[in-house]
Amino acid sequence: AKRIQELVTAIEGSQSPSERKETAVSLKALLDTSSETYGGDAAVEAALAAGLPSVLRYRLDSMDGDWMAEAKNGAMDLMDEIARLPNLVKTFDEVTDIKNIMVNAAIEEQHGAHGDDDGHGHSHGNSNSGGRVYKSRRAAVNQSQATAHQQSRAGAGAEISFADLHQELKDVRK
Repeated sequence: AKRIQELVTAIEGSQSPSERKETAVSLKALLDTSSETYGGDAAVEAALAAGLPSVLRYRLDSMDGDWMAEAKNGAMDLMDEIARLPNLVKTFDEVTDIKNIMVNAAIEEQHGAHGDDDGHGHSHGNSNSGGRVYKSRRAAVNQSQATAHQQSRAGAGAEISFADLHQELKDVRK
């Protein structure tokens, strides 16, 4: 459990592309059930407790550091593979859905604050959906959880801090 926490902290922090790839390789070895060094349920629980799905979502979305070199050296692909492991994918998808709902809500709120016409002569979103665009059915189902996150941030305005949202989403478990 301690090793998982160290690896999650490392992959979340500032690393060179080669260090991030090494960290991803180590995480995958401990979390992939087909690996000879699979850490079992204890490793998966430690990864969830450390907020790994949110860390991976943030890393995959972020342009922090040398993300282009990370894409070229395979670190990004490895992080995506870890997120898609059967024992993590449900929580990763939940984090992704909540993040998407929060971002869409912030965009909608911002457009509402500036009026429906943005002066560019085009429409944003489907008028029947109230401007919300859901990427999956799961996103619509999980809207109530996202709404709870949104209400806890009430008064924050239309701006959204991805770093703050990332910290909030670390507690999501599915």
